[in-house]
Amino acid sequence: MDQQTILNIIPDIEYDELVLVLNITRDMNEQQQQQFLFSYRHKRKSRNEMLLLTLLGFVGVAGVQRFVMGDIALGIIYFLTGGLCLVGTIIDLIKINSLTMSYNQRQAYETASLISAAYQNPQRF
Repeated sequence: MDQQTILNIIPDIEYDELVLVLNITRDMNEQQQQQFLFSYRHKRKSRNEMLLLTLLGFVGVAGVQRFVMGDIALGIIYFLTGGLCLVGTIIDLIKINSLTMSYNQRQAYETASLISAAYQNPQRF
């Protein structure tokens, strides 16, 4: 699979994420790569989407970005403390790139393992 195909399916993909996807799909056949890309496209979050969710903390709804990333306990703490008095929200704004990349990386590996499991044991799915 080449970069142009990935960019056609996921147009807002970041460079680091593109490299990750190329490495993950390197050993997959064409059909697995297509299934991976279509599944991963729906699971991943864009940096702008995470930025907007984090900015909700400044209007009184702090922690939504943490709920979306799966950090439920931290999301509850942020929600009840106003984003730890906005300090946690500001730190999340500063770290938005790494938070988004970390989330997308987990989703990519999870999607790859699901695709791999489906092709190794097709009778179970």
